[in-house]
Amino acid sequence: MSETVIMDFTHTYAADDFETADGVWIDCTDITGTNCYCDAEAQEKLRLRIAPYSAAGIHFIDSGNYHYLSKLWTEKIAEPFSLVLFDHHPDMQPPRFEGVLSCGGWVRALLEESRWLQRVYIIGASSALKAEAQGYEDRLHYITEEEAISFPQLGKNFFLTAEEKIYLSIDKDVLATSEVHTNWDQGSLSLQQLTYQLQCIFLETQVIGADVCGEDPELADAAHKAQNRTVNRTLHHLLNTYL
Repeated sequence: MSETVIMDFTHTYAADDFETADGVWIDCTDITGTNCYCDAEAQEKLRLRIAPYSAAGIHFIDSGNYHYLSKLWTEKIAEPFSLVLFDHHPDMQPPRFEGVLSCGGWVRALLEESRWLQRVYIIGASSALKAEAQGYEDRLHYITEEEAISFPQLGKNFFLTAEEKIYLSIDKDVLATSEVHTNWDQGSLSLQQLTYQLQCIFLETQVIGADVCGEDPELADAAHKAQNRTVNRTLHHLLNTYL
């Protein structure tokens, strides 16, 4: 079993969102300049908060507004690795402000800045947003949601070698709204399809660590809350089984 780190920006998590109540809770609610865009000062504060913990674990990082935290976690990896991102959005937007990391552009920043990143696999993303990934075709594999549904055994189709080391990042907005509700527009994968693809990756490659985002801090409906808890517990159990 791997260490589970829960990063709390919006008080959206409850202990029963996870398979067990055990885990490290990091309160980030006092850090300003973090919502969607993370300025340089906030980045340094977050790096200090996560300094005692390893990338080789399970990280729940709140809503998709904070998905840029995947870049900060992968900065801890000091060996060649590939990023596998399950997301309805490619998060490849050019930067709007110098020195500011965004939830919509962190993958581009990682490709440009990481000395250890070999390749990026974006799985389940909108075909309409594929243009964002132009210019990185030699290092980036863009697998649309239609392809992800058509080819469920993605590992057998897209991963090159069993020796490839992987960091997994999962945004729950890759799932259909019938499965979970997030605060971003969503894709069409079922939870069963996602978990099957994750199992293929674990069985065919070496996974270093993983993170999960996609909470909706405004979620009020009791049925939707229960649905979200089921998804979190399912993903936590699967990651805990293999990591």
